[in-house]
Amino acid sequence: MKKYYSLLLILLLAVLISACKETINEVEKPTDYDKADGINGGIRYDKFWSTEADYSKKGDTDILAKLNAKADFFRCKQCHGWDLVGTKGSYVSRGPNANRPNISGMDLVTLAKTKTGQELFDAIKKTAGRRDISFDLTTYDPSTNATEGDKMPNYTQLLTDAEIWDIVKFLKVEALDLTQLYDLTLTGTYPTGRATFSNIGKDGDAPVGKTYFDSKCASCHGADGTQLQMESMTLGKFLRSKANESQHKIKFGQLGSAMTAFKTGLQDMKNLYKAVSDTVAFPN
Repeated sequence: MKKYYSLLLILLLAVLISACKETINEVEKPTDYDKADGINGGIRYDKFWSTEADYSKKGDTDILAKLNAKADFFRCKQCHGWDLVGTKGSYVSRGPNANRPNISGMDLVTLAKTKTGQELFDAIKKTAGRRDISFDLTTYDPSTNATEGDKMPNYTQLLTDAEIWDIVKFLKVEALDLTQLYDLTLTGTYPTGRATFSNIGKDGDAPVGKTYFDSKCASCHGADGTQLQMESMTLGKFLRSKANESQHKIKFGQLGSAMTAFKTGLQDMKNLYKAVSDTVAFPN
């Protein structure tokens, strides 16, 4: 009888150990979301077929020709804005034309906070009601036939699951809360409204931001940001007039240039914005 109980105890321990190993393996196995790269997701949000994004279909000349011909109809930022809130933000004045669609009214900031990663992934990968890549965008006219062109692309034809997960990780983790970088005043409504930036840097620390600038930016932009012109503007003028856009280029890089991602966090960005808000230190 004693031998019987000993064998039973050994069997029970074996079952428990096996169950524990399975549980540990399940916990330790990273999910697709865990493996995703949010910084690369920010680059993809800007332009997913850029060299910096290492696009999975970079060898498909037909797809690249289609994307480059009407880029504004495929880039996430073109419809949702650098601030991710579309018509509710800085793109309130960005009306459509033959080369770009209407701006979305969707608030991705709120969605990212209220939806799970899987729900965001499913929303991006959805195919129903999406624009097929075969659609001829050269016929787009916002005043007569905007419906198809304004649709979100069928990203299952353009992105792998891993690339979509990168964008999800960007939305959930790496996208900055721009309401903490500046105050935005909107007058009027889309597409003829106006966005005005103020209180740039908010409660950031200007001296600390200047130190950050000196160590990360001054070698290319100069001590006062006048060494390089961006869209015919100094760095100071560009950031103050395009506070919505500057943060993305700083954190994720200026695509097609030597400026790579600095992966700047919110506090460093607030400090940098506060420093560059000084029109004397960073003139127009």
